[in-house]
Amino acid sequence: MNASLVIRDAHIVTMKCPTARAQAMAVNADRIVAVGTNEEIEPFIGPGTRLLSLPGRTVLPGFIDCHVHLTQTGLGALGPNVYDITDAGRVLEIVADAVSHAASAQPLLIHGCWINGLSHPIVRPDLDRIAPRNPLMIVDVGGHACLINTQAWQMLQLPPSVRGVDRSHSNMPSGRLTAQANTLARYRYYKFIDDSRRVAALRRAADIALRVGITTVHALDGGSPDGHSRFPERDIEVLLQMRDSLPVRTVVYFQSTEIEKVLEWHLPRIGGCVCLDGSYGEHTSALLEPYTDKPDTRGTLYFTDEELDRFVERAHLAGLQISMHAIGDAAIEQLLNAYERAMTRYPRPDCRHRIEHFSLPTAQHIDRVARLGVALSMQPNLAAVPNETQRHQVAAMVYLGPDRYQRRHPYRKILDAGCLVGGGSGSDSRPMGPLIGVQAVATHPDDDRRLTVYEALTLYTRDAARLGFEEGEKGALEPGKLADLVVLGEDPLQTDPQAISHIPVEMTLVGGQVVYQQVSTLREEIGDRG
Repeated sequence: MNASLVIRDAHIVTMKCPTARAQAMAVNADRIVAVGTNEEIEPFIGPGTRLLSLPGRTVLPGFIDCHVHLTQTGLGALGPNVYDITDAGRVLEIVADAVSHAASAQPLLIHGCWINGLSHPIVRPDLDRIAPRNPLMIVDVGGHACLINTQAWQMLQLPPSVRGVDRSHSNMPSGRLTAQANTLARYRYYKFIDDSRRVAALRRAADIALRVGITTVHALDGGSPDGHSRFPERDIEVLLQMRDSLPVRTVVYFQSTEIEKVLEWHLPRIGGCVCLDGSYGEHTSALLEPYTDKPDTRGTLYFTDEELDRFVERAHLAGLQISMHAIGDAAIEQLLNAYERAMTRYPRPDCRHRIEHFSLPTAQHIDRVARLGVALSMQPNLAAVPNETQRHQVAAMVYLGPDRYQRRHPYRKILDAGCLVGGGSGSDSRPMGPLIGVQAVATHPDDDRRLTVYEALTLYTRDAARLGFEEGEKGALEPGKLADLVVLGEDPLQTDPQAISHIPVEMTLVGGQVVYQQVSTLREEIGDRG
Protein backbone atom coordinates (compact mmCIF):
# COMPACT_ATOMS: atom_id res chain seq x y z
CA MET A 1 0.00 0.00 0.00
CA ASN A 2 1.35 3.41 -0.94
CA ALA A 3 1.13 6.06 1.77
CA SER A 4 -0.10 9.58 1.15
CA LEU A 5 2.59 10.92 3.54
CA VAL A 6 5.83 9.49 4.87
CA ILE A 7 7.82 11.15 7.64
CA ARG A 8 11.40 9.94 7.98
CA ASP A 9 14.75 10.77 9.60
CA ALA A 10 12.91 11.99 12.70
CA HIS A 11 13.05 11.27 16.42
CA ILE A 12 9.51 10.04 17.05
CA VAL A 13 8.23 9.78 20.63
CA THR A 14 5.11 7.67 20.19
CA MET A 15 3.82 8.06 23.80
CA LYS A 16 2.74 4.40 23.80
CA CYS A 17 5.12 3.85 26.71
CA PRO A 18 8.13 5.71 28.15
CA THR A 19 10.66 3.90 25.94
CA ALA A 20 8.76 3.68 22.64
CA ARG A 21 10.67 5.49 19.87
CA ALA A 22 10.67 5.38 16.09
CA GLN A 23 12.37 7.00 13.11
CA ALA A 24 9.70 7.06 10.45
CA MET A 25 5.95 6.95 9.97
CA ALA A 26 3.54 6.27 7.11
CA VAL A 27 0.19 8.03 6.84
CA ASN A 28 -2.65 7.23 4.47
CA ALA A 29 -5.43 9.79 4.20
CA ASP A 30 -5.74 11.02 7.79
CA ARG A 31 -4.59 7.87 9.63
CA ILE A 32 -1.26 6.42 10.68
CA VAL A 33 -0.66 3.09 8.92
CA ALA A 34 2.85 2.21 10.12
CA VAL A 35 5.56 3.38 12.52
CA GLY A 36 9.15 2.12 12.49
CA THR A 37 12.59 2.68 11.05
CA ASN A 38 13.35 4.39 7.74
CA GLU A 39 13.93 0.97 6.19
CA GLU A 40 10.65 -0.44 7.53
CA ILE A 41 8.65 2.48 6.16
CA GLU A 42 10.44 2.59 2.77
CA PRO A 43 7.98 0.17 1.09
CA PHE A 44 5.11 2.61 1.75
CA ILE A 45 6.67 5.21 -0.57
CA GLY A 46 5.18 5.29 -4.05
CA PRO A 47 4.21 7.73 -6.79
CA GLY A 48 2.53 10.72 -5.25
CA THR A 49 3.67 9.99 -1.68
CA ARG A 50 4.56 13.21 0.10
CA LEU A 51 7.95 12.87 1.82
CA LEU A 52 8.81 14.90 4.89
CA SER A 53 12.37 14.56 6.16
CA LEU A 54 12.84 15.80 9.75
CA PRO A 55 16.47 15.29 10.80
CA GLY A 56 17.15 16.63 14.27
CA ARG A 57 13.46 17.16 14.98
CA THR A 58 11.21 15.43 17.50
CA VAL A 59 7.70 14.29 16.60
CA LEU A 60 5.03 13.82 19.25
CA PRO A 61 1.28 13.24 19.16
CA GLY A 62 -0.51 16.54 18.64
CA PHE A 63 -1.13 18.18 21.99
CA ILE A 64 -4.61 18.22 23.51
CA ASP A 65 -5.65 21.16 25.69
CA CYS A 66 -8.43 19.98 28.00
CA HIS A 67 -9.66 23.41 29.14
CA VAL A 68 -10.08 26.24 26.64
CA HIS A 69 -12.83 28.83 26.41
CA LEU A 70 -12.36 29.00 22.67
CA THR A 71 -14.62 31.92 21.78
CA GLN A 72 -13.37 33.99 24.71
CA THR A 73 -9.76 33.22 23.85
CA GLY A 74 -10.32 34.54 20.35
CA LEU A 75 -12.22 37.60 21.51
CA GLY A 76 -9.40 38.44 23.90
CA ALA A 77 -6.85 38.06 21.11
CA LEU A 78 -8.85 40.32 18.80
CA GLY A 79 -8.83 43.15 21.34
CA PRO A 80 -5.99 45.16 22.88
CA ASN A 81 -3.58 43.23 25.05
CA VAL A 82 -3.45 44.16 28.74
CA TYR A 83 -2.15 40.81 30.03
CA ASP A 84 0.61 41.15 32.66
CA ILE A 85 0.26 44.94 32.84
CA THR A 86 0.01 46.04 36.47
CA ASP A 87 0.27 49.79 35.98
CA ALA A 88 -3.33 51.03 36.11
CA GLY A 89 -2.44 54.17 34.16
CA ARG A 90 -0.97 52.10 31.33
CA VAL A 91 -4.09 49.90 31.22
CA LEU A 92 -6.24 53.00 30.89
CA GLU A 93 -4.00 54.35 28.11
CA ILE A 94 -4.36 51.12 26.11
CA VAL A 95 -8.12 51.04 26.60
CA ALA A 96 -8.44 54.73 25.68
CA ASP A 97 -6.62 54.04 22.41
CA ALA A 98 -9.08 51.23 21.62
CA VAL A 99 -11.99 53.57 22.37
CA SER A 100 -10.57 56.19 20.01
CA HIS A 101 -10.69 53.70 17.13
CA ALA A 102 -14.20 52.40 17.89
CA ALA A 103 -17.50 53.55 16.45
CA SER A 104 -19.62 55.73 18.70
CA ALA A 105 -21.72 53.64 21.12
CA GLN A 106 -19.97 50.40 20.06
CA PRO A 107 -19.64 48.06 23.09
CA LEU A 108 -15.97 47.38 23.84
CA LEU A 109 -14.59 44.28 25.54
CA ILE A 110 -11.07 44.07 26.99
CA HIS A 111 -9.75 40.75 28.30
CA GLY A 112 -6.86 39.79 30.56
CA CYS A 113 -6.57 42.57 33.15
CA TRP A 114 -5.22 41.50 36.53
CA ILE A 115 -7.78 43.58 38.44
CA ASN A 116 -6.64 42.62 41.94
CA GLY A 117 -2.99 43.26 41.13
CA LEU A 118 -3.15 46.74 39.62
CA SER A 119 -0.95 49.50 40.99
CA HIS A 120 -4.14 51.24 42.13
CA PRO A 121 -7.83 50.42 41.61
CA ILE A 122 -9.56 51.40 38.40
CA VAL A 123 -13.04 52.74 39.20
CA ARG A 124 -16.09 53.70 37.18
CA PRO A 125 -15.21 57.44 36.87
CA ASP A 126 -11.85 56.44 35.34
CA LEU A 127 -13.66 54.40 32.68
CA ASP A 128 -16.29 57.09 32.11
CA ARG A 129 -13.52 59.58 31.42
CA ILE A 130 -11.93 57.48 28.64
CA ALA A 131 -15.20 56.00 27.33
CA PRO A 132 -18.03 58.51 27.82
CA ARG A 133 -20.18 57.14 24.98
CA ASN A 134 -19.12 53.50 24.56
CA PRO A 135 -20.24 50.71 26.88
CA LEU A 136 -16.98 49.27 28.24
CA MET A 137 -16.17 46.04 30.06
CA ILE A 138 -12.69 45.03 31.25
CA VAL A 139 -12.54 41.36 32.23
CA ASP A 140 -10.20 40.06 34.92
CA VAL A 141 -7.55 37.56 33.84
CA GLY A 142 -9.22 34.87 35.96
CA GLY A 143 -12.68 35.62 34.58
CA HIS A 144 -14.37 35.96 37.98
CA ALA A 145 -14.45 39.77 38.10
CA CYS A 146 -14.91 42.64 35.68
CA LEU A 147 -14.94 46.44 35.51
CA ILE A 148 -17.69 48.37 33.72
CA ASN A 149 -18.39 52.03 33.00
CA THR A 150 -21.70 53.87 33.39
CA GLN A 151 -22.74 53.20 29.80
CA ALA A 152 -22.32 49.48 30.35
CA TRP A 153 -24.10 49.64 33.71
CA GLN A 154 -27.11 51.27 32.04
CA MET A 155 -27.06 48.85 29.13
CA LEU A 156 -26.90 45.72 31.31
CA GLN A 157 -29.78 46.60 33.65
CA LEU A 158 -28.63 44.30 36.45
CA PRO A 159 -31.33 43.57 39.05
CA PRO A 160 -30.98 45.57 42.29
CA SER A 161 -30.70 42.41 44.39
CA VAL A 162 -27.79 40.87 42.45
CA ARG A 163 -24.83 39.88 44.65
CA GLY A 164 -21.30 41.06 43.88
CA VAL A 165 -21.74 44.74 43.05
CA ASP A 166 -18.93 46.64 44.72
CA ARG A 167 -20.10 50.05 45.94
CA SER A 168 -18.35 53.25 46.95
CA HIS A 169 -18.88 55.13 50.21
CA SER A 170 -21.81 56.97 48.60
CA ASN A 171 -23.38 53.55 47.86
CA MET A 172 -22.90 54.08 44.12
CA PRO A 173 -21.54 51.18 42.02
CA SER A 174 -17.75 51.45 41.83
CA GLY A 175 -17.69 49.59 38.53
CA ARG A 176 -16.22 46.37 39.96
CA LEU A 177 -18.41 43.26 39.74
CA THR A 178 -17.75 39.81 41.22
CA ALA A 179 -19.70 36.60 41.96
CA GLN A 180 -23.29 36.61 40.66
CA ALA A 181 -23.06 40.17 39.31
CA ASN A 182 -19.98 39.33 37.24
CA THR A 183 -21.60 36.17 35.86
CA LEU A 184 -24.82 37.90 34.85
CA ALA A 185 -23.10 41.03 33.51
CA ARG A 186 -20.76 39.06 31.28
CA TYR A 187 -23.55 36.80 30.07
CA ARG A 188 -25.64 39.82 29.05
CA TYR A 189 -22.69 41.79 27.65
CA TYR A 190 -21.55 39.01 25.32
CA LYS A 191 -25.01 38.92 23.77
CA PHE A 192 -24.20 42.25 22.12
CA ILE A 193 -21.33 40.64 20.15
CA ASP A 194 -22.31 39.90 16.54
CA ASP A 195 -21.72 36.53 14.87
CA SER A 196 -19.08 37.84 12.47
CA ARG A 197 -16.89 38.71 15.44
CA ARG A 198 -17.53 35.29 16.98
CA VAL A 199 -16.40 33.64 13.75
CA ALA A 200 -13.28 35.80 13.65
CA ALA A 201 -12.61 34.98 17.30
CA LEU A 202 -12.85 31.22 16.74
CA ARG A 203 -10.49 31.36 13.78
CA ARG A 204 -7.99 33.44 15.75
CA ALA A 205 -8.15 31.04 18.71
CA ALA A 206 -7.63 28.04 16.44
CA ASP A 207 -4.57 29.70 14.93
CA ILE A 208 -3.14 30.36 18.40
CA ALA A 209 -3.63 26.71 19.32
CA LEU A 210 -1.87 25.38 16.22
CA ARG A 211 1.13 27.64 16.81
CA VAL A 212 1.80 25.92 20.15
CA GLY A 213 1.29 22.40 18.80
CA ILE A 214 -2.31 21.85 19.90
CA THR A 215 -4.37 19.77 17.50
CA THR A 216 -7.43 19.24 19.74
CA VAL A 217 -9.05 21.64 22.18
CA HIS A 218 -11.72 20.77 24.68
CA ALA A 219 -13.86 23.82 23.96
CA LEU A 220 -15.77 24.86 27.08
CA ASP A 221 -18.08 27.37 25.47
CA GLY A 222 -21.48 28.99 25.66
CA GLY A 223 -23.74 28.72 28.65
CA SER A 224 -26.81 30.01 30.42
CA PRO A 225 -27.42 31.80 33.72
CA ASP A 226 -28.97 28.68 35.26
CA GLY A 227 -25.55 27.04 34.98
CA HIS A 228 -23.79 30.08 36.48
CA SER A 229 -22.05 30.53 33.13
CA ARG A 230 -20.60 33.86 32.05
CA PHE A 231 -21.11 33.15 28.34
CA PRO A 232 -24.25 33.12 26.14
CA GLU A 233 -25.69 30.16 24.30
CA ARG A 234 -24.99 31.83 20.96
CA ASP A 235 -21.25 31.19 21.40
CA ILE A 236 -21.72 27.44 21.21
CA GLU A 237 -24.28 27.63 18.41
CA VAL A 238 -21.74 29.41 16.23
CA LEU A 239 -19.00 26.98 17.28
CA LEU A 240 -21.13 23.96 16.38
CA GLN A 241 -21.91 25.51 12.99
CA MET A 242 -18.27 26.04 12.07
CA ARG A 243 -16.39 23.36 14.02
CA ASP A 244 -15.86 21.21 10.89
CA SER A 245 -14.23 24.13 9.09
CA LEU A 246 -11.80 24.96 11.90
CA PRO A 247 -8.23 23.73 11.40
CA VAL A 248 -8.10 22.44 14.99
CA ARG A 249 -10.29 19.61 16.31
CA THR A 250 -12.79 20.38 19.06
CA VAL A 251 -14.38 18.39 21.87
CA VAL A 252 -17.35 20.59 22.76
CA TYR A 253 -18.74 21.15 26.26
CA PHE A 254 -21.87 23.30 26.63
CA GLN A 255 -21.50 25.18 29.92
CA SER A 256 -25.07 24.84 31.04
CA THR A 257 -27.39 22.61 33.06
CA GLU A 258 -29.83 22.46 30.11
CA ILE A 259 -29.75 18.72 29.52
CA GLU A 260 -32.47 18.78 26.86
CA LYS A 261 -30.50 21.26 24.77
CA VAL A 262 -27.38 19.09 24.88
CA LEU A 263 -29.35 16.02 23.83
CA GLU A 264 -30.96 18.03 21.01
CA TRP A 265 -27.48 18.90 19.73
CA HIS A 266 -26.41 15.23 20.05
CA LEU A 267 -23.53 16.09 22.37
CA PRO A 268 -22.39 13.24 24.66
CA ARG A 269 -21.29 15.61 27.42
CA ILE A 270 -22.42 18.64 29.40
CA GLY A 271 -20.75 21.30 31.51
CA GLY A 272 -17.25 22.67 31.64
CA CYS A 273 -17.01 25.81 33.72
CA VAL A 274 -20.45 25.36 35.22
CA CYS A 275 -19.21 26.99 38.38
CA LEU A 276 -19.73 25.49 41.80
CA ASP A 277 -17.56 28.27 43.22
CA GLY A 278 -15.47 31.21 42.07
CA SER A 279 -11.79 32.11 42.47
CA TYR A 280 -9.34 32.91 45.25
CA GLY A 281 -8.77 36.53 44.25
CA GLU A 282 -12.40 37.49 44.76
CA HIS A 283 -12.67 35.28 47.88
CA THR A 284 -15.40 33.28 46.11
CA SER A 285 -13.65 29.89 45.90
CA ALA A 286 -15.49 27.77 48.45
CA LEU A 287 -13.18 26.62 51.27
CA LEU A 288 -13.64 24.26 54.18
CA GLU A 289 -11.81 26.75 56.43
CA PRO A 290 -11.86 30.58 56.29
CA TYR A 291 -9.55 32.61 54.07
CA THR A 292 -6.31 33.56 55.77
CA ASP A 293 -6.52 37.22 54.76
CA LYS A 294 -10.29 37.45 55.25
CA PRO A 295 -11.27 35.19 58.15
CA ASP A 296 -14.94 36.23 58.01
CA THR A 297 -15.57 34.26 54.81
CA ARG A 298 -15.13 30.78 53.41
CA GLY A 299 -16.12 31.77 49.89
CA THR A 300 -19.28 30.95 47.99
CA LEU A 301 -21.03 27.79 46.82
CA TYR A 302 -23.17 28.70 43.81
CA PHE A 303 -25.42 25.62 44.02
CA THR A 304 -27.24 24.19 46.99
CA ASP A 305 -26.65 20.48 47.59
CA GLU A 306 -30.20 19.78 46.43
CA GLU A 307 -29.80 21.74 43.19
CA LEU A 308 -26.51 20.06 42.37
CA ASP A 309 -27.74 16.56 43.19
CA ARG A 310 -30.80 17.04 41.01
CA PHE A 311 -28.76 18.19 37.99
CA VAL A 312 -26.04 15.55 38.35
CA GLU A 313 -28.55 12.73 38.72
CA ARG A 314 -30.55 13.81 35.65
CA ALA A 315 -27.43 14.25 33.49
CA HIS A 316 -25.99 10.95 34.71
CA LEU A 317 -29.24 9.12 33.89
CA ALA A 318 -29.20 10.72 30.43
CA GLY A 319 -25.85 9.00 29.78
CA LEU A 320 -23.88 12.24 29.60
CA GLN A 321 -20.34 12.88 30.76
CA ILE A 322 -20.58 15.72 33.29
CA SER A 323 -17.95 18.38 33.90
CA MET A 324 -18.06 21.15 36.52
CA HIS A 325 -15.77 23.86 37.90
CA ALA A 326 -14.60 23.29 41.48
CA ILE A 327 -11.53 25.12 42.78
CA GLY A 328 -11.84 25.22 46.57
CA ASP A 329 -11.88 22.14 48.79
CA ALA A 330 -15.50 22.75 49.85
CA ALA A 331 -16.63 22.86 46.22
CA ILE A 332 -14.62 19.72 45.41
CA GLU A 333 -16.29 17.91 48.31
CA GLN A 334 -19.76 19.03 47.24
CA LEU A 335 -19.22 17.79 43.68
CA LEU A 336 -17.71 14.47 44.72
CA ASN A 337 -20.70 13.92 47.00
CA ALA A 338 -23.08 14.55 44.11
CA TYR A 339 -21.15 12.30 41.73
CA GLU A 340 -20.94 9.49 44.26
CA ARG A 341 -24.63 9.64 45.10
CA ALA A 342 -25.65 9.44 41.43
CA MET A 343 -23.14 6.72 40.57
CA THR A 344 -24.10 4.62 43.60
CA ARG A 345 -27.83 4.91 43.00
CA TYR A 346 -27.61 4.40 39.23
CA PRO A 347 -24.42 2.44 38.43
CA ARG A 348 -22.97 3.16 34.98
CA PRO A 349 -19.62 1.82 33.80
CA ASP A 350 -16.78 4.23 33.01
CA CYS A 351 -18.62 7.56 33.28
CA ARG A 352 -15.47 9.66 33.50
CA HIS A 353 -17.37 12.57 35.02
CA ARG A 354 -14.91 15.46 35.27
CA ILE A 355 -13.81 18.08 37.73
CA GLU A 356 -12.37 21.24 36.22
CA HIS A 357 -9.43 22.70 38.19
CA PHE A 358 -9.40 20.49 41.36
CA SER A 359 -7.04 23.10 42.74
CA LEU A 360 -7.16 22.46 46.50
CA PRO A 361 -7.99 18.81 47.19
CA THR A 362 -7.55 17.01 50.48
CA ALA A 363 -5.95 13.57 50.64
CA GLN A 364 -9.44 12.08 51.07
CA HIS A 365 -10.63 13.85 47.90
CA ILE A 366 -7.78 12.31 45.89
CA ASP A 367 -8.64 8.84 47.18
CA ARG A 368 -12.32 9.30 46.31
CA VAL A 369 -11.49 10.49 42.79
CA ALA A 370 -9.41 7.35 42.20
CA ARG A 371 -12.09 5.07 43.65
CA LEU A 372 -14.95 6.64 41.68
CA GLY A 373 -13.06 6.89 38.40
CA VAL A 374 -13.63 10.64 38.19
CA ALA A 375 -11.45 12.40 35.60
CA LEU A 376 -9.55 15.55 36.46
CA SER A 377 -9.06 18.46 34.07
CA MET A 378 -6.22 20.48 35.61
CA GLN A 379 -3.97 23.36 34.59
CA PRO A 380 -0.29 22.48 35.15
CA ASN A 381 0.79 26.00 34.13
CA LEU A 382 -0.63 27.14 37.49
CA ALA A 383 1.72 24.87 39.42
CA ALA A 384 4.75 27.05 38.72
CA VAL A 385 6.89 28.36 41.57
CA PRO A 386 5.98 31.96 42.54
CA ASN A 387 8.19 34.66 41.13
CA GLU A 388 7.83 38.18 39.83
CA THR A 389 6.14 37.04 36.61
CA GLN A 390 3.61 34.85 38.46
CA ARG A 391 2.06 37.32 40.83
CA HIS A 392 -1.18 35.38 41.04
CA GLN A 393 0.74 32.61 42.79
CA VAL A 394 2.07 34.96 45.44
CA ALA A 395 -1.43 36.32 45.91
CA ALA A 396 -2.81 32.80 46.33
CA MET A 397 -0.37 32.24 49.19
CA VAL A 398 -1.75 35.35 50.89
CA TYR A 399 -5.34 34.19 50.48
CA LEU A 400 -4.72 30.62 51.64
CA GLY A 401 -1.75 30.85 53.99
CA PRO A 402 1.51 28.92 53.49
CA ASP A 403 0.30 25.54 54.80
CA ARG A 404 -2.86 25.38 52.72
CA TYR A 405 -1.05 26.83 49.72
CA GLN A 406 1.19 23.75 49.73
CA ARG A 407 -1.87 21.58 49.07
CA ARG A 408 -2.52 23.20 45.68
CA HIS A 409 -2.02 21.10 42.54
CA PRO A 410 -0.47 18.00 44.14
CA TYR A 411 0.19 16.23 40.83
CA ARG A 412 2.56 13.64 42.24
CA LYS A 413 0.04 12.48 44.84
CA ILE A 414 -2.78 12.51 42.31
CA LEU A 415 -0.96 10.38 39.73
CA ASP A 416 0.40 8.01 42.37
CA ALA A 417 -3.18 7.42 43.54
CA GLY A 418 -4.07 6.24 40.03
CA CYS A 419 -6.22 9.21 39.03
CA LEU A 420 -6.80 10.15 35.40
CA VAL A 421 -5.57 13.71 34.72
CA GLY A 422 -5.66 15.76 31.55
CA GLY A 423 -3.74 18.99 31.16
CA GLY A 424 -5.17 22.29 30.03
CA SER A 425 -4.32 25.96 29.93
CA GLY A 426 -7.49 27.56 31.27
CA SER A 427 -7.33 29.92 28.27
CA ASP A 428 -8.32 32.70 28.03
CA SER A 429 -7.30 33.17 31.69
CA ARG A 430 -3.83 31.88 30.82
CA PRO A 431 -2.17 31.48 27.42
CA MET A 432 -2.35 28.18 25.61
CA GLY A 433 0.97 26.37 25.59
CA PRO A 434 1.34 22.74 26.70
CA LEU A 435 5.13 23.03 26.96
CA ILE A 436 4.63 25.77 29.58
CA GLY A 437 2.67 23.31 31.71
CA VAL A 438 5.13 20.48 31.12
CA GLN A 439 8.01 22.63 32.35
CA ALA A 440 6.03 23.87 35.35
CA VAL A 441 5.33 20.43 36.82
CA ALA A 442 8.60 18.84 35.69
CA THR A 443 10.71 21.47 37.47
CA HIS A 444 8.67 22.09 40.60
CA PRO A 445 10.83 21.74 43.74
CA ASP A 446 8.02 20.20 45.82
CA ASP A 447 7.86 16.42 45.74
CA ASP A 448 4.05 16.50 45.93
CA ARG A 449 3.78 18.48 42.69
CA ARG A 450 6.73 17.39 40.56
CA LEU A 451 6.32 14.90 37.72
CA THR A 452 8.81 13.44 35.27
CA VAL A 453 8.87 15.09 31.86
CA TYR A 454 7.30 12.00 30.31
CA GLU A 455 4.48 11.99 32.86
CA ALA A 456 3.89 15.67 32.21
CA LEU A 457 3.69 15.02 28.46
CA THR A 458 1.04 12.33 29.00
CA LEU A 459 -1.23 14.99 30.52
CA TYR A 460 -1.42 16.64 27.09
CA THR A 461 -1.40 13.52 24.91
CA ARG A 462 -2.37 10.00 25.96
CA ASP A 463 -4.29 10.84 29.14
CA ALA A 464 -5.85 13.99 27.68
CA ALA A 465 -7.34 11.81 24.93
CA ARG A 466 -8.90 9.60 27.59
CA LEU A 467 -10.64 12.59 29.18
CA GLY A 468 -12.65 12.99 25.98
CA PHE A 469 -13.15 9.21 25.41
CA GLU A 470 -10.83 9.54 22.40
CA GLU A 471 -8.03 7.16 23.36
CA GLY A 472 -8.83 5.00 20.31
CA GLU A 473 -8.27 7.98 18.01
CA LYS A 474 -5.64 10.23 19.57
CA GLY A 475 -2.93 10.60 22.18
CA ALA A 476 -0.30 8.19 20.80
CA LEU A 477 1.39 7.60 17.46
CA GLU A 478 0.43 4.10 16.35
CA PRO A 479 -1.32 2.45 13.40
CA GLY A 480 -5.01 3.23 13.16
CA LYS A 481 -4.92 6.53 15.01
CA LEU A 482 -5.34 9.97 13.54
CA ALA A 483 -2.20 11.54 12.09
CA ASP A 484 -2.33 14.54 14.44
CA LEU A 485 1.30 15.48 15.09
CA VAL A 486 3.51 18.21 16.47
CA VAL A 487 7.11 18.70 15.29
CA LEU A 488 9.44 20.23 17.87
CA GLY A 489 12.88 21.71 17.38
CA GLU A 490 14.22 19.74 20.37
CA ASP A 491 13.33 16.64 22.35
CA PRO A 492 11.70 17.70 25.65
CA LEU A 493 12.84 14.42 27.19
CA GLN A 494 16.48 15.31 26.50
CA THR A 495 16.36 19.09 26.98
CA ASP A 496 17.17 20.94 30.19
CA PRO A 497 13.75 20.89 31.92
CA GLN A 498 14.09 24.59 32.71
CA ALA A 499 14.14 25.30 28.95
CA ILE A 500 11.22 23.10 27.83
CA SER A 501 8.79 26.00 27.44
CA HIS A 502 11.20 27.62 24.96
CA ILE A 503 11.37 24.62 22.61
CA PRO A 504 10.15 25.85 19.21
CA VAL A 505 7.04 24.33 17.67
CA GLU A 506 8.17 24.02 14.06
CA MET A 507 5.18 22.30 12.51
CA THR A 508 1.69 21.11 13.41
CA LEU A 509 -0.21 18.51 11.36
CA VAL A 510 -3.89 17.60 11.66
CA GLY A 511 -4.97 14.46 9.84
CA GLY A 512 -1.63 14.34 8.05
CA GLN A 513 -2.00 17.88 6.67
CA VAL A 514 0.37 20.68 7.62
CA VAL A 515 -1.78 23.37 9.26
CA TYR A 516 1.04 25.39 10.82
CA GLN A 517 4.68 25.70 9.82
CA GLN A 518 7.29 27.93 11.40
CA VAL A 519 10.47 26.85 9.63
CA SER A 520 10.45 27.24 5.86
CA THR A 521 13.35 24.80 5.45
CA LEU A 522 11.07 21.90 6.43
CA ARG A 523 9.67 21.08 3.03
CA GLU A 524 7.74 18.17 1.62
CA GLU A 525 8.90 16.29 -1.45
CA ILE A 526 6.97 13.94 -3.72
CA GLY A 527 8.08 10.31 -3.82
CA ASP A 528 9.10 8.93 -7.22
CA ARG A 529 9.34 5.29 -6.34
CA GLY A 530 7.30 3.00 -8.59
